Amino acid sequence: MGKRGEHSREEIIAMALDAAVALLEEAGPERLTTRAVASRIGYTAGSLYVVFRDRDDLVLQINARTLDELRACLDAELAAYSDPEQRLTALGRGYLAFAQRHPARWRMVFEHDPPREAVPAELQHQIDDFFQLLRAELCDRAPWLDEVASRRAAQCLWSGVHGIAMLTITHKLDAGGEISGQALSADLIDHYLLGLAARR
Repeated sequence: MGKRGEHSREEIIAMALDAAVALLEEAGPERLTTRAVASRIGYTAGSLYVVFRDRDDLVLQINARTLDELRACLDAELAAYSDPEQRLTALGRGYLAFAQRHPARWRMVFEHDPPREAVPAELQHQIDDFFQLLRAELCDRAPWLDEVASRRAAQCLWSGVHGIAMLTITHKLDAGGEISGQALSADLIDHYLLGLAARR
């Protein structure tokens, strides 16, 4: 059993987050409790409340880590391309691939619904930064878009790819045919960009 003073606050947070991520990926969100996380790191559940306000706080910090990893995945996909259209397709590919590799963590980012005031500013910045990345890539491909139009386009395109990702990881995509999620994502982005150009 871990003893108070054996680890620093920062070490306990890191240990708890590592354990929580492993538990989430092994057993899903239903098994993610502070008691289960504490047991994995050799501490009592009460000890975790010294470093996390509650389960919501724990989940929000897991989500922040997940978004950091998602952004790193997207940046790695983008690094191979300079053409704006290829970069947008790469974003879709990276987003879907991440969801497939980490379905429970990816879903929890969107399905966890804490009080709005509990969401840390840093986490909101990560979310805003993701949409800013998508907007910037869209504006490189469609520089005639103004701010309002580019925001709408980014939200629309993300919503479509996100839906494909959700259907893919819940194994519901097969209901509509045999085309892979990656192929559908590429088609969606390609056709959306053609539509933007046609409305110029």
